[in-house]
This record gives sequence, structure tokens and C-alpha cells, in this order.
Amino acid sequence: MANFATHVSVAGVVGGALAGAVAGTGHLQGAGAPLAWAGLFTAGTLLPDIDVDGGRAQRWLFSGLAFAAFLLVLLPVIPVTGVSWRQWLEAGGCERILLAAGVWLLVRFPLAWGFQRATRHRGLCHSLVVGLLWGLGWIYLALTCLHMTAEAAWLQGAAIFLGFILHLILDEISSVDLDNARVKRSFGSALKIWAPDQPLASLAATLAVILLLWALPLPWGWLAR
Repeated sequence: MANFATHVSVAGVVGGALAGAVAGTGHLQGAGAPLAWAGLFTAGTLLPDIDVDGGRAQRWLFSGLAFAAFLLVLLPVIPVTGVSWRQWLEAGGCERILLAAGVWLLVRFPLAWGFQRATRHRGLCHSLVVGLLWGLGWIYLALTCLHMTAEAAWLQGAAIFLGFILHLILDEISSVDLDNARVKRSFGSALKIWAPDQPLASLAATLAVILLLWALPLPWGWLAR
């Protein structure tokens, strides 16, 4: 298995080169779009390792999810105009902050612990169907919550999926010992379509991919170009 530094460094080089190439075609609009695309590509390379208990990818993922859950609970009720912070706190703002903090704790610790118990390294999280699920899931989020165009959302989803594949390829390459001309026992466990020993979970992930493909608008204009 390639180590964390290898994944990040290779992802930075490959993602930067691909972002430049895509930007050269005119599909990435805006000054920060190539950097964002490369960042999502790098993030995609970390996703297969979220099943490493206590690993950096897992800690970062659940820290990010906990922070997002905190904001989702708190942001809709934060006063914008017409109400002072003191009035808002006295009218129930303190309870809302405590609720948001409780949601943060729930996601960051019990949910993370449950995920650790339910997964194992190089299991379903290392399959192509889950890579597709990550990419399509981001596209759905970008369209519904971030209000991106279909072309921008699909390009970003592709960045995550390509980064995911790069991780699997690097893991398989590291399973070949060139010095001793032998293949390690881990060869073939990183790059797979499904997890054969987890049929129900693989089926659920496949159904989720099919549902997302059915629900998402295809970027026909981009595909035509």
C-alpha cells in the first residue's frame, strides 16, 4: 500500500497537470476553478483510506462532516438583520448552540466509531462503485446545495472520481516488489469493482449509484463539445 505522503504528492502533481489541461479547454471558468478542481482531485485520492481506523483521512472526513452538521443546525437560525445577538441568545439562541454542539459531538465520535466497526481496510471503500458514489454524491450536492451549473458540478465530480482511481492504482503498483521480482499478497485487493465478501453493501452502493444517475441532469452540452 502506498503511504499517505506518496498519495498526496502524486495527487498534487497529477491533479495540477490535469486541472491545467482541463482549464486549457475553457471548461473551468473563474480564476480559482483550476485550483478547486485540483483540490477535489487530491481529496478524491484520500477517500479510499477513510476505512483506516484512526487514519488521517478518516479523522479529516468525520471532522468535516461534524463541522458541516454543526453549521446546518446553526446557520438557518442565526439572525441577519433586525435582531441583536443578545436578543437572539435570550430568545433561544443558547439552546440552538447547544443543540448544534451536540450534533457535532454525535457525528465526530459515535458516528465515526460506528463507521470503524462496520468497515475494514480495503473493503467496500476501495471499490470502484464507491468511487462513483463519491463523485455522483458531490455532483448532487453541488447542484442542489451549491447551485452550480451541471457542467461545473460534473467536472468536479469527475475530479473526485479520477483522484479515487489514482489512489487504487498507486496501491496496486506498490503491491509489486520490483527488487525481488515478486507480487505481494495484497495485489488485487485495492482495485476492484465491488467487494465480493460484502454482497449486500455492494448491492446497496450499486443501487445508490443507479438512483443518482437517474436523478442527476446529464451535461449534454459539455458532452457534445
